[in-house]
Amino acid sequence: MSKRPTLTLRWPVKTPPVPDIVFVDVTGDSAPPALKPVRVATLPPAVRGTVAQEHYENVLRLLDGWAEWIRTGEPIAEGAPRQCLGAPDARIHSFEDMEIEVNKRLVREVHTAVWDLCVIEREAVMTHYGLKTRGVWRADFAKVFDQAVDSLFRLLKDRVAC
Repeated sequence: MSKRPTLTLRWPVKTPPVPDIVFVDVTGDSAPPALKPVRVATLPPAVRGTVAQEHYENVLRLLDGWAEWIRTGEPIAEGAPRQCLGAPDARIHSFEDMEIEVNKRLVREVHTAVWDLCVIEREAVMTHYGLKTRGVWRADFAKVFDQAVDSLFRLLKDRVAC
């Protein structure tokens, strides 16, 4: 059995010593030596909500992006939509441009869905995000907003992945 050299690493900073790595030659005739059990860090289980909660959070994320876009005052639609989303054209030169195009598409879909809501639900969404509203409706907008999110999920589930 040949002896392998011991490998020692040196760092410019004083650190506690690390045990040397031991190499063991194992042939088909000999069994591997018994190894010490290794302690593995265990992660806590991922907290997952129900599917309905995930859908609710996804619609809220889409609405947050929509409200942010609406506040900028930029136009939502710029001419006719292209035949293929992400297809190269004169406006797309990088992945960032492609990401902007995808965000515009999401904003358009959410904007269309918001305007497809009934009036009281649309007003609840606008009030929730502090956007222009007539303020003539008297309702518990927190409850109506939850109903509006459910309605938006039904409208958006076939248009975008949410």
